Amino acid sequence: MVVRVCAVSPYPMSQRLLERYVGGVLKGMATVKACGRDEFDPSECDVAVVYAESPTQKIFARKYRELKVIGIRFTIQAAGVRALAHLPPGSRVGVVADHHECANMLLREILDSGVFEPRFVSGAFSDMDSMQVDAFAVAEEMDSILWTKYSGPREKVIVLPRSLFPSSVAEIISAVMHIESQVNLDLALKKSS
Repeated sequence: MVVRVCAVSPYPMSQRLLERYVGGVLKGMATVKACGRDEFDPSECDVAVVYAESPTQKIFARKYRELKVIGIRFTIQAAGVRALAHLPPGSRVGVVADHHECANMLLREILDSGVFEPRFVSGAFSDMDSMQVDAFAVAEEMDSILWTKYSGPREKVIVLPRSLFPSSVAEIISAVMHIESQVNLDLALKKSS
């Protein structure tokens, strides 16, 4: 039996990003497919991978108690850290996403990367017109959504490439290996009886 992993997000760009990153981690170990919350079918999945602390993780934790649900975290790649660090002293950056929760999670990733200057504020895409900032920072998978909601100058936007946090990689691999070992144990017990 091949372990089946579903990467779940309501956003198509996030689905592709999760499928690419999680698929790379689990290459040769499991099948990985992405879907939205509405298309998710727990009977076609052994492990669900979602953004940590996202609305999807909260819903799945309540709704699918028997399913292994992993909330993964990301870290800002070096190119994003460099872009933020090169802003003039005293700059103010609006960290934005479709929802306030997601913007706050991205801001935490920025701060976890060690970038404390410039000054940061966070908000939803719908807040951008009222944000008094010198630049906006957005996660790479939200870039295309941003341009459907923001018509300001492109040079004011910093797109932040991200990678899976090492502990999230380990948790994904561990979950798949645990399921594989359970399946192998069950097969061995059936053969011996």
